Amino acid sequence: MHLVDHLSSSPYSAVLGFAFFSYAIAAVRKRNSPLDKIPTVGPSGVLTSWIGAMRSFRHGPLMIQEGSEKYPIFKIPTFSSWLLVVAGPELLEDMRKASDEQISFLAALDASVQFDHTISPRLRADDAHIRVIRGVMTKNIGARYPDVLDEMNKTLESLLAGADKDWLHLTAFPSALQIVSRLSARFFSGPVLSSNPKYTEIMEKFAVHVVKDGGMLSLLPGWLRPFVSRIQFDTEGNIREIEEYLRPILAERLERGDMENPDADSNDLITWLWNAAPEAQRTLHDIAIRIIWLNVAAIRTTSAILTHVLFDLAIYKSYIEPLREEISTIVEAEGWNKVSIEKMKKLDSFMKESQRVHGSDAVMSDRLAVSDFTFSDGTFIPKGTRFAVAGHAINHDKRIYSNPYEFQGFRYVDMDPSKWQLASLSLEFMGFGIGKRACPGRFFAATELKTAVARILLDYDIKLTDEKAGRPKDFLGMFMEPGAKAKFSFKRRVPIK
Repeated sequence: MHLVDHLSSSPYSAVLGFAFFSYAIAAVRKRNSPLDKIPTVGPSGVLTSWIGAMRSFRHGPLMIQEGSEKYPIFKIPTFSSWLLVVAGPELLEDMRKASDEQISFLAALDASVQFDHTISPRLRADDAHIRVIRGVMTKNIGARYPDVLDEMNKTLESLLAGADKDWLHLTAFPSALQIVSRLSARFFSGPVLSSNPKYTEIMEKFAVHVVKDGGMLSLLPGWLRPFVSRIQFDTEGNIREIEEYLRPILAERLERGDMENPDADSNDLITWLWNAAPEAQRTLHDIAIRIIWLNVAAIRTTSAILTHVLFDLAIYKSYIEPLREEISTIVEAEGWNKVSIEKMKKLDSFMKESQRVHGSDAVMSDRLAVSDFTFSDGTFIPKGTRFAVAGHAINHDKRIYSNPYEFQGFRYVDMDPSKWQLASLSLEFMGFGIGKRACPGRFFAATELKTAVARILLDYDIKLTDEKAGRPKDFLGMFMEPGAKAKFSFKRRVPIK
Protein backbone atom coordinates (compact mmCIF):
# COMPACT_ATOMS: atom_id res chain seq x y z
CA MET A 1 0.00 0.00 0.00
CA HIS A 2 1.31 3.42 -0.95
CA LEU A 3 1.55 6.36 1.43
CA VAL A 4 -1.43 8.15 -0.10
CA ASP A 5 -3.55 5.03 0.42
CA HIS A 6 -2.53 4.88 4.08
CA LEU A 7 -3.52 8.48 4.66
CA SER A 8 -7.02 7.84 3.39
CA SER A 9 -7.60 4.81 5.66
CA SER A 10 -9.82 5.09 8.73
CA PRO A 11 -7.17 5.41 11.50
CA TYR A 12 -5.63 8.32 9.65
CA SER A 13 -8.98 9.98 9.09
CA ALA A 14 -9.59 9.68 12.84
CA VAL A 15 -6.26 11.31 13.62
CA LEU A 16 -6.97 14.16 11.22
CA GLY A 17 -10.32 14.56 12.94
CA PHE A 18 -8.55 14.75 16.28
CA ALA A 19 -6.23 17.38 14.82
CA PHE A 20 -9.22 19.48 13.79
CA PHE A 21 -10.79 19.06 17.22
CA SER A 22 -7.64 20.13 19.07
CA TYR A 23 -6.88 23.01 16.74
CA ALA A 24 -8.85 25.62 18.68
CA ILE A 25 -6.76 25.03 21.80
CA ALA A 26 -3.53 25.14 19.81
CA ALA A 27 -4.60 28.35 18.09
CA VAL A 28 -5.22 30.11 21.38
CA ARG A 29 -1.85 29.01 22.68
CA LYS A 30 -0.17 30.49 19.63
CA ARG A 31 -1.28 33.99 20.51
CA ASN A 32 1.14 36.43 22.11
CA SER A 33 4.04 34.26 21.02
CA PRO A 34 7.48 35.64 20.10
CA LEU A 35 6.76 34.13 16.68
CA ASP A 36 4.05 36.77 16.11
CA LYS A 37 6.78 39.12 14.85
CA ILE A 38 7.71 36.71 12.05
CA PRO A 39 5.79 37.28 8.77
CA THR A 40 2.93 34.90 8.08
CA VAL A 41 1.80 33.44 4.77
CA GLY A 42 -1.92 32.80 4.98
CA PRO A 43 -4.47 33.84 7.63
CA SER A 44 -3.02 34.32 11.14
CA GLY A 45 -6.00 35.10 13.36
CA VAL A 46 -7.10 32.80 16.19
CA LEU A 47 -9.92 31.39 14.07
CA THR A 48 -8.90 32.31 10.55
CA SER A 49 -5.54 30.57 10.91
CA TRP A 50 -7.56 27.34 11.03
CA ILE A 51 -8.41 28.08 7.40
CA GLY A 52 -4.70 28.66 6.79
CA ALA A 53 -3.92 25.29 8.34
CA MET A 54 -6.38 23.66 5.96
CA ARG A 55 -4.74 25.50 3.10
CA SER A 56 -1.23 24.47 4.15
CA PHE A 57 -2.36 20.84 4.38
CA ARG A 58 -3.61 20.95 0.80
CA HIS A 59 -1.40 23.59 -0.82
CA GLY A 60 1.64 23.86 1.44
CA PRO A 61 4.22 23.94 -1.40
CA LEU A 62 2.51 26.92 -3.05
CA MET A 63 2.39 28.79 0.25
CA ILE A 64 6.06 28.13 0.87
CA GLN A 65 6.95 29.25 -2.64
CA GLU A 66 5.01 32.45 -2.03
CA GLY A 67 6.73 33.07 1.30
CA SER A 68 10.20 32.35 -0.09
CA GLU A 69 9.77 35.03 -2.75
CA LYS A 70 8.87 37.63 -0.10
CA TYR A 71 10.72 36.85 3.13
CA PRO A 72 14.02 35.33 4.34
CA ILE A 73 12.04 33.62 7.13
CA PHE A 74 8.28 33.25 7.52
CA LYS A 75 5.67 30.99 9.05
CA ILE A 76 2.59 29.14 7.88
CA PRO A 77 -0.15 27.70 10.12
CA THR A 78 -0.49 23.95 10.66
CA PHE A 79 -2.98 22.04 12.81
CA SER A 80 -0.74 21.88 15.87
CA SER A 81 1.73 24.76 15.60
CA TRP A 82 3.32 27.31 13.32
CA LEU A 83 5.72 25.92 10.75
CA LEU A 84 8.70 28.24 10.45
CA VAL A 85 10.43 28.18 7.08
CA VAL A 86 13.90 29.55 6.33
CA ALA A 87 14.71 30.71 2.79
CA GLY A 88 17.26 33.53 2.97
CA PRO A 89 20.92 32.64 2.32
CA GLU A 90 22.24 34.52 5.37
CA LEU A 91 19.85 32.64 7.64
CA LEU A 92 20.73 29.33 6.01
CA GLU A 93 24.35 30.09 6.83
CA ASP A 94 23.31 30.68 10.45
CA MET A 95 21.73 27.23 10.47
CA ARG A 96 24.80 25.66 8.93
CA LYS A 97 27.08 27.14 11.59
CA ALA A 98 24.83 26.53 14.61
CA SER A 99 25.84 23.90 17.16
CA ASP A 100 23.76 20.90 18.25
CA GLU A 101 23.32 22.65 21.59
CA GLN A 102 21.49 25.46 19.78
CA ILE A 103 19.45 23.74 17.09
CA SER A 104 19.10 19.99 16.74
CA PHE A 105 18.42 17.87 13.70
CA LEU A 106 18.12 14.69 15.77
CA ALA A 107 15.52 16.20 18.11
CA ALA A 108 13.47 17.37 15.11
CA LEU A 109 13.82 13.94 13.51
CA ASP A 110 12.62 12.23 16.68
CA ALA A 111 9.62 14.56 16.81
CA SER A 112 8.74 13.51 13.25
CA VAL A 113 9.33 9.77 13.36
CA GLN A 114 8.68 9.14 17.08
CA PHE A 115 11.54 6.70 17.72
CA ASP A 116 10.06 5.64 21.08
CA HIS A 117 7.13 4.06 19.29
CA THR A 118 8.25 3.30 15.72
CA ILE A 119 11.57 1.58 16.47
CA SER A 120 13.20 2.11 19.87
CA PRO A 121 13.89 4.90 22.39
CA ARG A 122 17.51 3.73 22.42
CA LEU A 123 18.02 5.49 19.10
CA ARG A 124 17.58 8.78 20.96
CA ALA A 125 20.26 7.94 23.50
CA ASP A 126 23.21 8.27 21.13
CA ASP A 127 24.05 8.39 17.45
CA ALA A 128 26.85 5.82 17.34
CA HIS A 129 25.45 4.55 14.06
CA ILE A 130 25.91 8.01 12.50
CA ARG A 131 29.60 7.97 13.42
CA VAL A 132 29.90 4.54 11.77
CA ILE A 133 28.30 5.84 8.56
CA ARG A 134 30.55 8.91 8.43
CA GLY A 135 33.66 6.89 9.19
CA VAL A 136 34.26 3.23 8.46
CA MET A 137 31.25 2.70 6.18
CA THR A 138 32.06 5.60 3.85
CA LYS A 139 35.71 4.54 3.74
CA ASN A 140 34.69 1.05 2.62
CA ILE A 141 32.41 2.01 -0.28
CA GLY A 142 35.19 1.33 -2.79
CA ALA A 143 36.20 -1.98 -1.21
CA ARG A 144 32.60 -3.17 -1.07
CA TYR A 145 31.60 -1.88 -4.51
CA PRO A 146 31.78 -5.34 -6.16
CA ASP A 147 29.01 -6.44 -3.79
CA VAL A 148 26.82 -3.51 -4.84
CA LEU A 149 27.35 -4.32 -8.52
CA ASP A 150 26.73 -8.04 -8.01
CA GLU A 151 23.50 -7.37 -6.13
CA MET A 152 22.34 -4.92 -8.79
CA ASN A 153 22.85 -7.53 -11.50
CA LYS A 154 20.95 -10.16 -9.49
CA THR A 155 18.14 -7.72 -8.74
CA LEU A 156 17.73 -6.83 -12.41
CA GLU A 157 17.69 -10.50 -13.37
CA SER A 158 14.79 -11.18 -10.98
CA LEU A 159 12.88 -7.90 -11.23
CA LEU A 160 13.05 -7.61 -15.02
CA ALA A 161 12.98 -11.31 -15.90
CA GLY A 162 10.07 -10.82 -18.28
CA ALA A 163 11.66 -8.02 -20.31
CA ASP A 164 13.62 -10.22 -22.74
CA LYS A 165 11.10 -10.33 -25.57
CA ASP A 166 8.54 -7.63 -24.85
CA TRP A 167 7.89 -4.61 -22.67
CA LEU A 168 7.56 -5.41 -18.97
CA HIS A 169 5.26 -3.06 -17.04
CA LEU A 170 6.13 -2.33 -13.40
CA THR A 171 4.64 -0.01 -10.80
CA ALA A 172 7.32 2.60 -10.38
CA PHE A 173 7.91 3.30 -6.70
CA PRO A 174 7.57 -0.30 -5.38
CA SER A 175 10.06 -1.43 -8.04
CA ALA A 176 12.56 1.25 -7.02
CA LEU A 177 11.96 0.30 -3.39
CA GLN A 178 12.85 -3.31 -4.17
CA ILE A 179 16.06 -2.32 -5.94
CA VAL A 180 17.23 -0.02 -3.17
CA SER A 181 16.26 -2.34 -0.32
CA ARG A 182 18.28 -5.18 -1.85
CA LEU A 183 21.33 -3.02 -2.57
CA SER A 184 21.22 -1.56 0.93
CA ALA A 185 20.77 -4.97 2.55
CA ARG A 186 23.71 -6.40 0.59
CA PHE A 187 26.03 -3.55 1.54
CA PHE A 188 24.85 -3.42 5.14
CA SER A 189 24.42 -7.09 6.00
CA GLY A 190 25.76 -9.35 3.24
CA PRO A 191 24.41 -11.64 0.50
CA VAL A 192 22.54 -14.09 2.73
CA LEU A 193 20.13 -11.42 3.98
CA SER A 194 19.89 -9.38 0.77
CA SER A 195 18.70 -12.47 -1.06
CA ASN A 196 16.12 -13.26 1.63
CA PRO A 197 12.82 -11.70 0.46
CA LYS A 198 11.31 -11.86 3.96
CA TYR A 199 14.19 -9.86 5.44
CA THR A 200 14.04 -7.15 2.78
CA GLU A 201 10.23 -7.09 3.01
CA ILE A 202 10.41 -6.32 6.74
CA MET A 203 12.89 -3.52 6.07
CA GLU A 204 10.60 -2.08 3.39
CA LYS A 205 7.66 -2.27 5.82
CA PHE A 206 9.69 -0.43 8.45
CA ALA A 207 10.57 2.26 5.89
CA VAL A 208 6.87 2.96 5.31
CA HIS A 209 5.92 2.50 8.96
CA VAL A 210 8.43 4.93 10.44
CA VAL A 211 7.58 7.77 8.03
CA LYS A 212 3.82 7.22 7.88
CA ASP A 213 3.03 6.15 11.41
CA GLY A 214 5.58 8.43 13.01
CA GLY A 215 3.99 11.41 11.31
CA MET A 216 0.55 10.35 12.48
CA LEU A 217 1.71 9.79 16.07
CA SER A 218 3.30 13.23 16.17
CA LEU A 219 -0.20 14.74 15.85
CA LEU A 220 -1.43 12.96 18.99
CA PRO A 221 -0.92 13.79 22.67
CA GLY A 222 1.89 11.83 24.31
CA TRP A 223 -0.36 9.68 26.49
CA LEU A 224 -2.23 8.35 23.44
CA ARG A 225 0.79 7.46 21.31
CA PRO A 226 1.70 4.08 22.93
CA PHE A 227 -1.82 2.75 22.42
CA VAL A 228 -2.13 3.90 18.82
CA SER A 229 1.36 2.68 17.92
CA ARG A 230 0.48 -0.88 18.99
CA ILE A 231 -2.49 -0.82 16.63
CA GLN A 232 -0.45 0.55 13.74
CA PHE A 233 2.43 -1.91 13.57
CA ASP A 234 3.92 -4.83 15.49
CA THR A 235 7.20 -3.04 16.12
CA GLU A 236 8.54 -5.42 18.76
CA GLY A 237 7.58 -8.51 16.77
CA ASN A 238 9.27 -7.24 13.61
CA ILE A 239 12.41 -6.29 15.55
CA ARG A 240 12.53 -9.82 16.97
CA GLU A 241 12.33 -11.23 13.45
CA ILE A 242 15.27 -9.10 12.35
CA GLU A 243 17.18 -10.26 15.44
CA GLU A 244 16.60 -13.87 14.45
CA TYR A 245 18.02 -13.21 10.98
CA LEU A 246 21.07 -11.50 12.47
CA ARG A 247 21.63 -13.96 15.32
CA PRO A 248 23.44 -16.78 13.43
CA ILE A 249 25.59 -14.32 11.48
CA LEU A 250 26.68 -12.49 14.63
CA ALA A 251 27.26 -15.72 16.56
CA GLU A 252 29.40 -17.22 13.80
CA ARG A 253 31.55 -14.10 13.52
CA LEU A 254 32.10 -13.93 17.27
CA GLU A 255 33.03 -17.59 17.37
CA ARG A 256 35.53 -17.21 14.52
CA GLY A 257 36.95 -13.96 15.89
CA ASP A 258 36.00 -12.04 12.74
CA MET A 259 35.01 -8.93 14.65
CA GLU A 260 38.60 -8.05 15.47
CA ASN A 261 39.93 -8.88 12.01
CA PRO A 262 37.03 -8.88 9.54
CA ASP A 263 37.54 -10.57 6.19
CA ALA A 264 35.79 -9.58 2.96
CA ASP A 265 32.64 -11.48 3.94
CA SER A 266 32.32 -9.90 7.39
CA ASN A 267 33.35 -6.36 6.47
CA ASP A 268 29.87 -4.87 6.80
CA LEU A 269 27.56 -2.89 9.05
CA ILE A 270 27.04 -5.74 11.52
CA THR A 271 30.75 -5.79 12.29
CA TRP A 272 31.21 -2.02 12.10
CA LEU A 273 28.39 -1.33 14.55
CA TRP A 274 29.62 -4.00 16.96
CA ASN A 275 33.15 -2.63 16.99
CA ALA A 276 31.97 0.97 17.43
CA ALA A 277 29.65 0.20 20.34
CA PRO A 278 30.63 0.45 24.03
CA GLU A 279 30.73 -2.92 25.78
CA ALA A 280 27.27 -2.41 27.33
CA GLN A 281 25.72 -1.85 23.91
CA ARG A 282 27.24 -4.87 22.22
CA THR A 283 23.96 -6.74 22.07
CA LEU A 284 21.97 -8.34 19.30
CA HIS A 285 19.06 -6.00 20.01
CA ASP A 286 21.18 -2.87 19.75
CA ILE A 287 22.69 -3.98 16.43
CA ALA A 288 19.21 -4.86 15.12
CA ILE A 289 17.52 -1.53 15.89
CA ARG A 290 20.40 0.47 14.41
CA ILE A 291 20.45 -1.64 11.24
CA ILE A 292 16.67 -1.20 10.97
CA TRP A 293 16.92 2.57 11.25
CA LEU A 294 19.80 2.81 8.78
CA ASN A 295 17.83 0.71 6.30
CA VAL A 296 14.85 3.03 6.77
CA ALA A 297 17.06 6.07 6.18
CA ALA A 298 18.65 4.45 3.14
CA ILE A 299 15.53 3.01 1.54
CA ARG A 300 12.83 5.66 1.67
CA THR A 301 14.53 8.75 0.25
CA THR A 302 16.84 6.88 -2.12
CA SER A 303 13.91 4.95 -3.62
CA ALA A 304 12.07 8.20 -4.26
CA ILE A 305 15.12 9.71 -5.98
CA LEU A 306 15.54 6.61 -8.16
CA THR A 307 11.87 6.71 -9.13
CA HIS A 308 12.11 10.36 -10.17
CA VAL A 309 15.27 9.70 -12.20
CA LEU A 310 13.67 6.81 -14.07
CA PHE A 311 10.60 8.95 -14.79
CA ASP A 312 12.87 11.67 -16.18
CA LEU A 313 14.76 9.20 -18.37
CA ALA A 314 11.43 8.02 -19.78
CA ILE A 315 10.33 11.61 -20.48
CA TYR A 316 13.58 13.32 -21.57
CA LYS A 317 14.65 10.62 -24.00
CA SER A 318 17.20 12.76 -25.84
CA TYR A 319 19.57 12.33 -22.89
CA ILE A 320 19.64 8.54 -23.04
CA GLU A 321 22.17 8.03 -25.83
CA PRO A 322 24.73 10.59 -24.52
CA LEU A 323 24.44 8.96 -21.11
CA ARG A 324 24.89 5.48 -22.56
CA GLU A 325 27.92 6.64 -24.50
CA GLU A 326 29.54 8.10 -21.38
CA ILE A 327 28.81 5.04 -19.26
CA SER A 328 29.98 2.48 -21.85
CA THR A 329 33.17 4.44 -22.67
CA ILE A 330 34.20 4.68 -19.02
CA VAL A 331 33.30 1.08 -18.20
CA GLU A 332 35.16 -0.30 -21.23
CA ALA A 333 38.27 1.64 -20.20
CA GLU A 334 38.17 1.14 -16.43
CA GLY A 335 35.57 -1.48 -15.56
CA TRP A 336 32.88 -1.21 -12.90
CA ASN A 337 34.21 0.33 -9.70
CA LYS A 338 33.63 3.29 -7.42
CA VAL A 339 36.20 5.45 -9.23
CA SER A 340 34.70 4.81 -12.66
CA ILE A 341 31.23 5.59 -11.32
CA GLU A 342 32.51 8.91 -9.97
CA LYS A 343 33.82 9.82 -13.43
CA MET A 344 30.36 9.65 -14.99
CA LYS A 345 29.78 13.42 -14.92
CA LYS A 346 26.83 13.50 -17.29
CA LEU A 347 25.04 10.81 -15.34
CA ASP A 348 25.77 12.64 -12.09
CA SER A 349 24.44 15.88 -13.53
CA PHE A 350 21.26 14.29 -14.90
CA MET A 351 20.47 12.73 -11.54
CA LYS A 352 21.15 15.93 -9.63
CA GLU A 353 18.89 17.87 -11.99
CA SER A 354 16.18 15.27 -11.47
CA GLN A 355 16.55 15.69 -7.73
CA ARG A 356 16.42 19.49 -8.07
CA VAL A 357 13.40 19.70 -10.36
CA HIS A 358 11.30 16.77 -9.19
CA GLY A 359 12.82 15.33 -6.02
CA SER A 360 12.97 18.18 -3.53
CA ASP A 361 10.35 18.42 -0.79
CA ALA A 362 8.68 21.72 0.01
CA VAL A 363 10.36 21.69 3.42
CA MET A 364 13.63 19.96 4.22
CA SER A 365 16.39 19.86 6.85
CA ASP A 366 14.12 20.08 9.89
CA ARG A 367 15.61 21.53 13.06
CA LEU A 368 14.40 22.01 16.63
CA ALA A 369 15.60 24.92 18.75
CA VAL A 370 16.90 23.24 21.92
CA SER A 371 17.71 26.65 23.34
CA ASP A 372 16.60 30.17 22.47
CA PHE A 373 18.13 31.07 19.12
CA THR A 374 18.59 34.38 17.33
CA PHE A 375 19.40 34.60 13.63
CA SER A 376 21.93 37.11 12.32
CA ASP A 377 19.12 39.42 11.14
CA GLY A 378 17.74 39.61 14.69
CA THR A 379 14.90 37.11 14.21
CA PHE A 380 14.32 35.38 17.55
CA ILE A 381 12.88 31.89 17.96
CA PRO A 382 12.25 30.46 21.42
CA LYS A 383 13.36 27.09 22.70
CA GLY A 384 11.13 24.28 21.47
CA THR A 385 10.39 25.82 18.07
CA ARG A 386 10.64 23.59 15.01
CA PHE A 387 11.66 25.06 11.70
CA ALA A 388 12.79 23.88 8.29
CA VAL A 389 14.30 24.99 4.99
CA ALA A 390 12.30 25.91 1.89
CA GLY A 391 13.89 23.12 -0.16
CA HIS A 392 11.79 23.14 -3.31
CA ALA A 393 11.68 26.95 -3.49
CA ILE A 394 15.46 27.27 -3.12
CA ASN A 395 16.01 24.62 -5.78
CA HIS A 396 13.81 26.68 -8.13
CA ASP A 397 15.16 30.13 -7.27
CA LYS A 398 15.70 32.17 -10.44
CA ARG A 399 18.46 34.09 -8.64
CA ILE A 400 20.46 30.86 -8.52
CA TYR A 401 19.32 28.94 -11.61
CA SER A 402 18.64 30.14 -15.12
CA ASN A 403 15.23 28.89 -16.27
CA PRO A 404 14.72 27.16 -12.91
CA TYR A 405 11.61 25.21 -13.95
CA GLU A 406 13.24 23.87 -17.10
CA PHE A 407 14.87 20.45 -16.88
CA GLN A 408 18.47 20.76 -18.10
CA GLY A 409 20.01 17.35 -17.59
CA PHE A 410 23.61 18.42 -18.15
CA ARG A 411 23.31 21.69 -16.20
CA TYR A 412 26.16 20.81 -13.80
CA VAL A 413 28.63 19.00 -16.07
CA ASP A 414 31.12 21.87 -16.28
CA MET A 415 30.49 23.31 -12.83
CA ASP A 416 32.73 23.01 -9.77
CA PRO A 417 32.32 19.38 -8.62
CA SER A 418 33.00 20.27 -4.98
CA LYS A 419 29.76 22.24 -5.05
CA TRP A 420 27.66 20.69 -7.78
CA GLN A 421 28.18 16.93 -7.71
CA LEU A 422 25.23 14.81 -6.63
CA ALA A 423 26.62 14.21 -3.13
CA SER A 424 28.04 17.72 -2.64
CA LEU A 425 26.57 20.16 -0.13
CA SER A 426 25.66 23.73 -0.95
CA LEU A 427 23.33 26.39 0.43
CA GLU A 428 22.20 26.89 -3.17
CA PHE A 429 21.00 23.30 -3.56
CA MET A 430 18.84 21.47 -1.06
CA GLY A 431 19.29 17.75 -1.63
CA PHE A 432 21.06 15.98 1.20
CA GLY A 433 20.74 18.66 3.87
CA ILE A 434 23.06 21.34 5.19
CA GLY A 435 25.85 21.62 7.73
CA LYS A 436 27.42 18.88 9.80
CA ARG A 437 24.05 17.14 10.16
CA ALA A 438 23.66 16.66 6.42
CA CYS A 439 22.92 13.10 5.32
CA PRO A 440 26.00 11.05 6.33
CA GLY A 441 25.12 8.27 3.88
CA ARG A 442 24.93 10.50 0.80
CA PHE A 443 28.16 9.12 -0.70
CA PHE A 444 26.87 5.56 -0.55
CA ALA A 445 23.46 6.70 -1.81
CA ALA A 446 25.05 8.46 -4.80
CA THR A 447 27.15 5.39 -5.61
CA GLU A 448 24.27 2.91 -5.47
CA LEU A 449 21.93 5.23 -7.37
CA LYS A 450 24.40 5.85 -10.18
CA THR A 451 25.17 2.15 -10.39
CA ALA A 452 21.48 1.27 -10.61
CA VAL A 453 20.75 3.83 -13.31
CA ALA A 454 23.90 3.00 -15.28
CA ARG A 455 23.10 -0.72 -15.34
CA ILE A 456 19.50 -0.08 -16.37
CA LEU A 457 20.50 2.35 -19.12
CA LEU A 458 23.05 0.02 -20.69
CA ASP A 459 20.84 -3.03 -20.74
CA TYR A 460 17.25 -1.78 -21.02
CA ASP A 461 15.06 0.64 -22.88
CA ILE A 462 12.62 2.50 -20.63
CA LYS A 463 9.38 4.37 -21.23
CA LEU A 464 6.27 5.48 -19.35
CA THR A 465 3.69 2.73 -19.59
CA ASP A 466 0.99 5.32 -20.21
CA GLU A 467 2.86 7.87 -22.30
CA LYS A 468 -0.26 9.88 -23.06
CA ALA A 469 -0.86 10.53 -19.35
CA GLY A 470 2.61 12.02 -18.95
CA ARG A 471 4.51 12.36 -15.72
CA PRO A 472 2.38 11.67 -12.61
CA LYS A 473 1.77 14.39 -10.05
CA ASP A 474 4.54 14.38 -7.47
CA PHE A 475 3.52 16.41 -4.42
CA LEU A 476 1.68 14.78 -1.54
CA GLY A 477 1.27 17.49 1.06
CA MET A 478 4.73 18.93 1.71
CA PHE A 479 6.59 16.02 0.14
CA MET A 480 7.60 15.03 -3.38
CA GLU A 481 6.05 11.59 -3.19
CA PRO A 482 6.31 9.68 -6.49
CA GLY A 483 2.97 8.87 -8.09
CA ALA A 484 1.31 5.98 -6.29
CA LYS A 485 0.06 4.04 -9.31
CA ALA A 486 2.35 5.27 -12.08
CA LYS A 487 4.12 2.61 -14.10
CA PHE A 488 7.14 2.48 -16.33
CA SER A 489 8.04 -0.20 -18.82
CA PHE A 490 11.34 -1.93 -19.57
CA LYS A 491 12.62 -3.97 -22.48
CA ARG A 492 15.98 -5.73 -22.70
CA ARG A 493 18.27 -4.28 -25.35
CA VAL A 494 21.47 -6.30 -24.76
CA PRO A 495 22.37 -9.33 -22.63
CA ILE A 496 23.41 -8.49 -19.05
CA LYS A 497 27.21 -8.53 -18.77
